[in-house]
Amino acid sequence: MKIFRNKYNLKVTNNSILVIGNFDGLHKGHVSILNEAARFAKKNKRKIGLLTFDPNPKEFFSKVKNFKIISLREKQKILTIMKIDYLIILKFNKSLRNMTAQNFIEKILKAKISPLKIIVGKEFKFGKNRVGNPNLLKKYFSTKIAIQKRISGKKISSSEIRKLISLGKISQVKKLLGRYWSVNGKVVSGDKIGRKLGYRTANVFLNDCILPLKGVYVTRLYLNKIIYNGISNYGLAPTFGRKKIDVLETHLFAPIRNLYKKNVTIEFLKFLRKEKKFKSKKNLLDQIKKDITVAKKVLKNAK
Repeated sequence: MKIFRNKYNLKVTNNSILVIGNFDGLHKGHVSILNEAARFAKKNKRKIGLLTFDPNPKEFFSKVKNFKIISLREKQKILTIMKIDYLIILKFNKSLRNMTAQNFIEKILKAKISPLKIIVGKEFKFGKNRVGNPNLLKKYFSTKIAIQKRISGKKISSSEIRKLISLGKISQVKKLLGRYWSVNGKVVSGDKIGRKLGYRTANVFLNDCILPLKGVYVTRLYLNKIIYNGISNYGLAPTFGRKKIDVLETHLFAPIRNLYKKNVTIEFLKFLRKEKKFKSKKNLLDQIKKDITVAKKVLKNAK
């Protein structure tokens, strides 16, 4: 998959099928739209691409740091697996915010991309003050409004997924994403609490993505295509009075050396319990053993 971050060099996109949208999370609704576009592209022997924005316009206007469901890296990985031919990432900044809908059509869509067909969601808006919509696109391009996938009669939305993640409802998140939710990050040095307890951990700060409910999760860690089963705690470790920033601490059941500074992906399979302050170190260790027993059962049956 070719990736374009410079909107001035997009010749490969001419006469292709272009899907436009934020597609945060790449949930089942997004995937169904891309699959529909891919079928049309294959039938007409055309390339297919996605034009998206970074940061998400909602993230830009709200100035909220922890907003994304998945990282841009994870989005690129999924799109590559889906065999999307190209990805255009337009930086959403003041310049793009102030660009009129007409200029967006003329200077970007027509002059730089020139698609054969555009596919967007019914609620897609673009241009200054969000005056652009699918009906405006239809005046210049063959445009299709995609029918969004529903589950139990409800539209799948990124906003709902963010809410579920913040509530620890990981099983429901999987139903909407079509896969387990995951985060990416670099392993950093911690305060060695896990090591002192006899449970070494790989520590990752969640700097960009939506934050999960503080607590304990069944997880899998991915490093260089190798999968390691484990258990993670996200929070402050209140039993030890840590008052710094929240951190995701993952204990792996199989020992692995030298994870420090490595980029890893951590996949959330199940929420076990909320973060809790224990009366003693012994009580905490007893609970950790119980958590690990449950986690291993979950992982044994996980797909």
